[in-house]
Amino acid sequence: MHKHQARYRLAKLVGAALSAAILAACGGSSGDGDTDGGTPNPDPGPGPGEEVAIAPTLECTMAGVGATALTTDDDPSKGFKASILETSLETVALDGGSSKEFCLVKVHVDPEINIWVSMPSDGSWNGRFRSEGGGGYAGQVGVASDSVKQGFVGVQTDTGHEASVGGAFGMLEPGKPNVQLQEDFAFRSEHLMAVIGKQLTKAYYDQDPSKSYWYGCSTGGRQGLMMAQRYPDDYDAILAGAPAIHWDRFQAYQIWPQVVMHHDVGEPIANAKLQLATARAIASCDAQDGVEDGVIDDPRSCEFQPSRIPDLTYAGCSDDTCLTPAEAGAIEKIWDGARSVDGTLLWPGLERDAVLGGGFALAGATPFNIAVEQPKYWVYYDPDWDWKTLTYDNYGAFFDETVAKVNPVIGTDNPDLSRFKARGGKLIMYHGWADPVIMPRGTIRYYDNVVEHMGGRSEVDDFAKLYMVPGLAHCGGGDGPNHFGQGSSGVVPQDAKQDIFRALMQWAEEGVEPAEIVATKFVDNKPAEGVERTRPLCVYPLVARHNGNGSTDEAENFSCVAAE
Repeated sequence: MHKHQARYRLAKLVGAALSAAILAACGGSSGDGDTDGGTPNPDPGPGPGEEVAIAPTLECTMAGVGATALTTDDDPSKGFKASILETSLETVALDGGSSKEFCLVKVHVDPEINIWVSMPSDGSWNGRFRSEGGGGYAGQVGVASDSVKQGFVGVQTDTGHEASVGGAFGMLEPGKPNVQLQEDFAFRSEHLMAVIGKQLTKAYYDQDPSKSYWYGCSTGGRQGLMMAQRYPDDYDAILAGAPAIHWDRFQAYQIWPQVVMHHDVGEPIANAKLQLATARAIASCDAQDGVEDGVIDDPRSCEFQPSRIPDLTYAGCSDDTCLTPAEAGAIEKIWDGARSVDGTLLWPGLERDAVLGGGFALAGATPFNIAVEQPKYWVYYDPDWDWKTLTYDNYGAFFDETVAKVNPVIGTDNPDLSRFKARGGKLIMYHGWADPVIMPRGTIRYYDNVVEHMGGRSEVDDFAKLYMVPGLAHCGGGDGPNHFGQGSSGVVPQDAKQDIFRALMQWAEEGVEPAEIVATKFVDNKPAEGVERTRPLCVYPLVARHNGNGSTDEAENFSCVAAE
């Protein structure tokens, strides 16, 4: 008897409890078919709650699964090949001290794409396939450990370059773009995750995945939407958090805070002053939703202007407890969005409850690094380009040239999702209102454009949902209920009402349309400290409102209603 088959039969006899525990957690808590793009598997596979354990039929060796002949669907004239570099049996630790064994297959696809496919080898494969998205300019690949822990075949890619180069891979030489590596990063590598990953899955288990999922946030969210737009047959369902849809536009905005401070103040605004302005904005607008909880439910309704508050802004301000008129005006311009010299809005700004300075925020002493790398290596192809050359007079031209150069390659704002809908695909997007990196109104713009393009909300609701999350920062964290299975705490919720990925699975596999998702705020953002608050997340454009009875810290006392 094959050793994997023997191990599997033994596991079925004495390890049913372990399998049940693994499958109970199935649904996603991390970081984000056939290779011909969608031939249905005659066996529909397990539902989200069904127990399943599938063992491999090949050895995890170069002579076994490593002998699989891989193919890409690239233009044959380019001569690109896919090669298996290495196979190895690995383990990943589970809660409670146990571990899970998986087969790691490392693949290289010309010219520079690396893809790692991690496949459960201990008889615990749940029959599903999941690609995990990256962040920033990506550039690194690893084990899809979260997917493996939950029984998925998990796939990651470095998108075709090394992290050490940042965005410099976009330029071949001064004055010339590296079109191939730009395209590899923008869409080809993510498509190949499905193409290569599914070939290896079929070879290792002798059957296709029952369902294929995309899971990602930020860059990973953009990648998932790119697949829905460009390769709609690759994935049955896509979770796209804080999606970097308008890569060209929001990164152009990311330099706007420095342009404003440089021009209006002459120097960066102290972080303590930025924090002061944010705190006062939250205090001013917190109760607009009827509940005072330290969170602005919908910052679009907040019109707080620090320049109009006499005890906050005055000419004699000389410490961090106040703002000068120039500082207050600059902060208002940052919130107001990037504008051309005639006042035309080019891109919406950060919301008033988003962190402005320090760490992962945009209004620090220097611009966000990616925002500088984009013009250097994707717009002007000039590594010596200096952001300080930007002024109010030339910013509009800079913005327009950025859109012209970058959008055709990496823009992910195509509202036509008709092919993805026609193949039965399901999409859930979410975005935190307090995101300090990617402007949440950009995601709303995209969703509204999809609704308009596809004939109205009724035509969209049956395959795509958007959740706007009050108080959520970038992909996790923030002052609001910020854990709903998307990876903010490492805790895996046990049902679709609390896990947005599990809700997506239930929608894709059982046809259960998602509605409210219950989000949790842990004390000090630490699960071990206990639950501070729960709140329903509503399908946009609905918002959560307290029913008037019961604790405002319990989700059951809220309803999703139309915004006033």
